[in-house]
Amino acid sequence: MEIKPNPDHTRDRILDVLLRTQDILTLPTIVQEVLDITHNKKASARDLTNIIENDPALTTKILSVANSAYYGFVKKVATISHAVVVLGFQEIQNIALGMSVVKLFGRRGTEFTEKLWSHSFAVGVATRMLANFLRLKVDGKYFVGGLLHDIGKIFLCQYVPDVFDYLLATLYDDENIYTYHALERRYCGITHAEIGGQLLNTWMFPQDITGAVAHHHGPQISGEDDTFVALVHLADILCTLKGISPTQKYAFLPISKDMLPAIQSQRDDFCTRDMIDLMAQLDLEIEKQSSFLSAFR
Repeated sequence: MEIKPNPDHTRDRILDVLLRTQDILTLPTIVQEVLDITHNKKASARDLTNIIENDPALTTKILSVANSAYYGFVKKVATISHAVVVLGFQEIQNIALGMSVVKLFGRRGTEFTEKLWSHSFAVGVATRMLANFLRLKVDGKYFVGGLLHDIGKIFLCQYVPDVFDYLLATLYDDENIYTYHALERRYCGITHAEIGGQLLNTWMFPQDITGAVAHHHGPQISGEDDTFVALVHLADILCTLKGISPTQKYAFLPISKDMLPAIQSQRDDFCTRDMIDLMAQLDLEIEKQSSFLSAFR
């Protein structure tokens, strides 16, 4: 069915689908238990270890991540109790949440979906790379925020496919003058960033990650960690400029000038030369983090 450009109607329909899929798009019980422990100020490392050790699949993945080059620990992390100590509650929570969402939506599907996930993984790596470049304390939230920045787009692709197909067809039209993000506002009345924010909020993600996903195309309207939001925004653009994008030549993204103060508050000499150097570094970073990425796939 062809959609008419009625943003109010389409927005209501998308919100209705979001509401109806809440019972389907639920995180595994083990992840809910991890969240309960990490949100409980009285919980101990032993409590978290006991929960994770009851799930062999999660145990294997967390140990794989803990021993990847991403963290660079000198000694092997052989047990979950050791992983909890060296990674911490928040990091374990972020890893478990990110893995479960990737599994929830699945990576198989159309060629476009595959490319969209490849872009998402690259943005996760690029967000962490940028955080390191700005000399911030590098933890899992940067990768997870970048990884899930387009989860709203994946939701549209899988659960409202006619809307998504219409947006892509319009984007690919030779006479189109709008970015994909602008087309969402024009025809849907809601963006994939807002949808992603709603999904993460439903799943009780940390507010800083939720904010980074919800505002990655508009850092100027975020009330969250402005630097984190700006990093995801910039990482998205870096990957797009590198050609790591499902829409390829149609993926033109404007850099929001409003994100610059957040970046320059951390590094006041940040400039175009840095962007070029970071683009050159990205392929190496993706290769270096291959073992870390494989744990999420």
